Amino acid sequence: MTLRIAVITDIHHGEDRGTKLGTAALPLLERFRAFVAEAGPDLVVELGDRINDSDPETDRRLTRDVAAAFAPMNTRRAHILGNHDNHALARAEAEAAMGMTFASWSCDIEGHHVVFWNAETSLLERDGFELPASDLEWLADDLAGTDLPTIVCTHVPLDNGSMIGNFYFEKRYAGLAHYRNGNRARDVIERSGKVVLCLSGHTHWNALNTIDGVPYVTIQSLTESFTTPGKACGAFGLVEIGDEIDVAVGGLDPVRLRLPRRALHAHWHSFTRDFAPPPPV
Repeated sequence: MTLRIAVITDIHHGEDRGTKLGTAALPLLERFRAFVAEAGPDLVVELGDRINDSDPETDRRLTRDVAAAFAPMNTRRAHILGNHDNHALARAEAEAAMGMTFASWSCDIEGHHVVFWNAETSLLERDGFELPASDLEWLADDLAGTDLPTIVCTHVPLDNGSMIGNFYFEKRYAGLAHYRNGNRARDVIERSGKVVLCLSGHTHWNALNTIDGVPYVTIQSLTESFTTPGKACGAFGLVEIGDEIDVAVGGLDPVRLRLPRRALHAHWHSFTRDFAPPPPV
């Protein structure tokens, strides 16, 4: 079976802020709605940072705007909590404005298990993001409960990949692109042997990093313009997981990825796992 996921992220609705052209968000969401109606995916996933945060009252209003833009969609939907979504709002306030829970959850659809991992996205001042033990335990328990090929969706990427050339995260916000202990999430993912794809947003560019056969794919922001100066790139796309994985992101900063799908419980060779020195006699 093939699972088809329409994906959008980092909408940043609100005032224009730097290269995040938030005033373009709602018109671009209209385009996304039309795309979903035409493509007919099995699932719509929005990966967080719906708003350009400001103050609690404004953020509640902006979040309600985005919720209203998604409401007419008849397709099954999932939404992830981003760091801008809960900067001025507590998690419960963001849930009330969006009209849904931001607890982690998962579902089985078209022969696949899809995890919406609402791991911690509150910034620890300039220290960045850190995964608490409770989030890691939740992911391990969820993966232990399925035998299906699994897709893990998060806001913050889990690959800790290079940010060289990234407008935000190479210099100005260096160290804030990933979880400081992202290796612990990857340990859980790799030990499970079930994850075939990880999808995320947050870093405002299209990126791929494959680790132990698992593709970690990051999707460009809907309203970002650092790669398309002066214009919001209008990024959103379709991810198809079948015998292969096909990722097609449109807009002014398009990308097309055609990736092999790893077999369950298959692993790359590892010096730690396969070539560790023998214990002393």
